[in-house]
Amino acid sequence: MRPSASRAEKTDADSQRLADMFAKMHFAAPDSNAGSSSAVTPLYSLVPRPPIVKIDKPLFRREAKRFYDDEIKHIATNPQEYSDFISEKAKRIAQVAEKYGTTNDSERARYFSYQLGKQSVGLLRTEGGFSMTKFEGEKWRELFPERTEITSVVDLQLAHPLVENAGDILLEYQLRLDGERPLLNWRAANQESKARAAKMGFVAVDENNMLLDPTQYPDIWIKNTAGEWQGKNKPPLYLSKAARGESSNIGSAASPTTYSYEDDFM
Repeated sequence: MRPSASRAEKTDADSQRLADMFAKMHFAAPDSNAGSSSAVTPLYSLVPRPPIVKIDKPLFRREAKRFYDDEIKHIATNPQEYSDFISEKAKRIAQVAEKYGTTNDSERARYFSYQLGKQSVGLLRTEGGFSMTKFEGEKWRELFPERTEITSVVDLQLAHPLVENAGDILLEYQLRLDGERPLLNWRAANQESKARAAKMGFVAVDENNMLLDPTQYPDIWIKNTAGEWQGKNKPPLYLSKAARGESSNIGSAASPTTYSYEDDFM
């Protein structure tokens, strides 16, 4: 989740919104003996790097099962409590997690978790790159005439339906891992996923594969001051669980005013 830097100062409405969201996600307050505000809403800080960590296969598979557990199924079946969009998203996430979360992968697979406190709110599984001659047809030659290799494959991505823009942040993280000239391969699990991927710059090269070269879409992707890939017009701060007693840069979970939750990449 990435709050707007211009709205980093809490308002009562933002604080209540954040408290409600964390309550629905079963986050516990960091200190039940703290003051009333911290007892209701866990303290989170704005940090310059996303709280994404590398994990191993067994942990990834255990966490993937949580994306089709009772909590996610409750969200999927209660649109009146959340929204039609969020419930539909939860339904898709549960289907994808159950079908692909524990499937076989190669020895080159890498696993990452997007952490808010002790809870994983996003998972990413990637595979290594390969020659584009493996794609069906020759469309890739027309679209990427100077490229011959994929840098990595976004094999599976799961994001908690209540965590806004988590999918975007996981995608951004993978672009950064792939360096100066990434070329990502995305295998969308459904038509909704394909449509959202297209909004992030992915283009289809055959029936099952989409590719993203961020250098071709300066209206979507830019380099930040650290020379890393970042979504254009996205603030450079990320929500992270604050250490106990930490009070600097505490912010709300308000999304950027230009952000559309329904465009989140997942």
